[in-house]
Amino acid sequence: MKTNVMGRAALLVTGLALTSIFLSVTLSRATQSKPPGQSIANANITKVETGLTGRVHILGRPFPSWTIQERMIHYHVPAVSLAVINNGSLEWAKAYGWREAGPDPTDNDTLFQAASVSKVITALITLRLVQLKDIGLKDDINQRLHHWKLPNASGDAVTIDELLSHSAAINWPPGESALPAGGSLPTLLQRLKGDPPALNKPVQVEGTPGAGFHYSNGGYLVLGELISDTTGKDFADSAEDLVFKPLHMTHSTFKILTPDSAPKNIAFGHTAEGAVEDGKWRVVGAPEGGLWTTASDLAQAASAIQRSFRGDKHSFLTQPLATQMLKKQNDRWGLGVQLQGAGDNLAFRHDGSTPGYKAVLFAYTSRGQGAIILTNGDRGGELADELLYSIAAAYDWPDFRVVEKKIAPVSAEELQQFVGQYEMAPGAYATISFENGKLYGQVRGRDKTELLPETATKFFMIEGPTVEFEKDSSGNVTALVFDENFRAKRVN
Repeated sequence: MKTNVMGRAALLVTGLALTSIFLSVTLSRATQSKPPGQSIANANITKVETGLTGRVHILGRPFPSWTIQERMIHYHVPAVSLAVINNGSLEWAKAYGWREAGPDPTDNDTLFQAASVSKVITALITLRLVQLKDIGLKDDINQRLHHWKLPNASGDAVTIDELLSHSAAINWPPGESALPAGGSLPTLLQRLKGDPPALNKPVQVEGTPGAGFHYSNGGYLVLGELISDTTGKDFADSAEDLVFKPLHMTHSTFKILTPDSAPKNIAFGHTAEGAVEDGKWRVVGAPEGGLWTTASDLAQAASAIQRSFRGDKHSFLTQPLATQMLKKQNDRWGLGVQLQGAGDNLAFRHDGSTPGYKAVLFAYTSRGQGAIILTNGDRGGELADELLYSIAAAYDWPDFRVVEKKIAPVSAEELQQFVGQYEMAPGAYATISFENGKLYGQVRGRDKTELLPETATKFFMIEGPTVEFEKDSSGNVTALVFDENFRAKRVN
């Protein structure tokens, strides 16, 4: 009952306030920053703001496009912080909307939770320590840890590069990591051990290190302990010394922020219905999450990686180390970043998702282009997808191009074989259902979306990823793969 009331109230505030104010003043009021020596590409900004679209155009149907304000209202996302990198540096940044659905506007200095985009910073801290020769990428992690040892019954050593690339066979670990801001909060060591007040299970090896990709928050908890043991400082201070100060990321911190301790200029988290999160936000621990930052600050980090990869003078990392970071260590990940494309079109990215916030960092290694998108709504990931397509069209990126597709004929009987739940991560599922002759997919926090057949086993969405189903030798459906990249195992 309370949730429904809050949801209706949020919808009323978001719908009425955003509609009446966005359409009249946002484009003139949205905060802009103009880096020294850079001219603002006004035509491209307008293209980005008005060219949002889905990733697929079905032949014979109208081609939709929207403004950023229209889609913020549609997805109940009160605020967006956006930064665009072009020609190797930050070209422009703008903030849209309100810190919460109501009266307080955002600006370029408003702090957002970056969720798992935090892992990019954790990777940079680790690589700086490698560059300083304090640690080595092939070091046995248990030989470097002082206050805690990684439980490992595999018999194979876990190395630092395996932790960075999610190849160490570390568990997630199961249990809640986003905690109420007003409650008792665990230390990093308590989270590693699974001791109260931590709500997660202990971090440990559950498989064969180096055998393949297995995304793990737990591996980055281990890296946080490694960083603290190596520097002799807590993780937040190490981040300040090794990354934030050198890169002039003046609005970034890993320190725990609660409503009582946080600065005023902070974006509150919002549910999928547009209601403010209970307690305004949840506390996500570092170093796998927990970063409060701005899009402009993260653009500095992305640009530093680009400059290091090019081998520019006085780069943040040496060129060989940056090249190692941006080299596939398994089928999809480098050191701290997901990789896609090749050659001049090689790109690195990381997405972030925690209750009330969604974030994306995307950048090309050689083209000097990229974007950072931070949102304070549970459906901000869908909005960020559409923004990437709009930015790509405005700046002629090789990725995020709208494709035209035809719908293939697939019988109802064939469609029903895919119905079930598919585990994406512990406690996170994709649900496939069949209704009125159509196949639908849904993940937590997103709308149920029709899956349109491209072939007998490969499907697409108008505003979402492709979904391809895998079968075993007996023809039984065993898994699905999003965008030819992320695999989810069928569990029922």
